[in-house]
Amino acid sequence: MQYGIGLYTGQVPPGEDLGFHDEYARIIEQATLAEEAGLDSIWLSEHHGTTDGYLPSLLPIAAAILGATTRLVVGTAVLLAPFHNPLRLAEDVAVLDQMSGGRFILGMGTGWRRSEFRSFGVNMATRGRALEETVEILRRAWQGGRFGFEGRVHRIDSATVKPEPFTPGGPPIWLGGTGPRALDRAGRLGDGFFGVCTPFEPAMATFSQVLESVPEHRRGGFSFGQLRSGFIADDPDLGWKLTGRGMTYTMDVHARWAAEEAGKAVEADTRLTSEDAVRQYNLIGTPDEVTAALRSYEQRFAARTDSHLCFRLYHPYMPQDAVLDAIGTFGRVVVPALRTSVGGGPQPG
Repeated sequence: MQYGIGLYTGQVPPGEDLGFHDEYARIIEQATLAEEAGLDSIWLSEHHGTTDGYLPSLLPIAAAILGATTRLVVGTAVLLAPFHNPLRLAEDVAVLDQMSGGRFILGMGTGWRRSEFRSFGVNMATRGRALEETVEILRRAWQGGRFGFEGRVHRIDSATVKPEPFTPGGPPIWLGGTGPRALDRAGRLGDGFFGVCTPFEPAMATFSQVLESVPEHRRGGFSFGQLRSGFIADDPDLGWKLTGRGMTYTMDVHARWAAEEAGKAVEADTRLTSEDAVRQYNLIGTPDEVTAALRSYEQRFAARTDSHLCFRLYHPYMPQDAVLDAIGTFGRVVVPALRTSVGGGPQPG
């Protein structure tokens, strides 16, 4: 099992005493420390048109992180495919993969906020088809030859993508999503699946659903990734004081978006998420408690270097030194404890 940090969203919420330049610098600093502390990956998330500047452009910051590190893998969880020209994406990712020596995982999804589709002038009804066609175009483009494509959403008359990616055939393509069609699509078309923040048992149930649609000859090598959110502190009460405001803000943002999709008007300063819900969603504990809570992932995916657990330790309003301390503890204490406590070889996919 590989361990990483994220999801990084680049948000600067109201009342935060820093600008976007500072926020992005913090992310780079955290990424370099993560590599020094022995962690394996960092994960980025995309949205558009938000007042807090939620990361709208993932590949530039991915390039900056890759340029500042030598070993860390950068993954997108997820890039919203309907808002990207697939040929342009194929070229950008090929260059990024070359620059990094193959340290990039392209996670993609369909998107779900109507306001984003309106902003881009994209038909939300064809978002699933747009994602599927994008996967096919990328894989054709990364073969290096001239190709064309005729789909319902995308059309390419004749094109060649040069340079080819550093990774033969292109970097891994992981797909995300939560509904039955998304899970089926991830298995049929993806090299892996990135799941949302849920406890181990429901996460494995979802992964089993995805595996049902993976062709049998690819099932053993199909990758798994998942987000967990929380914090590591010797004193969990102090951990809550450091993180609770930011964790609540993050959950309120998504709750507000969900309300908007349901046609409900919500005041901007209305709190939507209870403290109990925030504490239940986030894993806050001592190093030993966090190690115990994550041990099931190591048991399930031991020696699987293609599968990643992404632990979110950076939340809005947090002081940078507290985040850096937690990243160091995760990499130098928790992950080694996980790996030494579980024996055996690779687990079946």
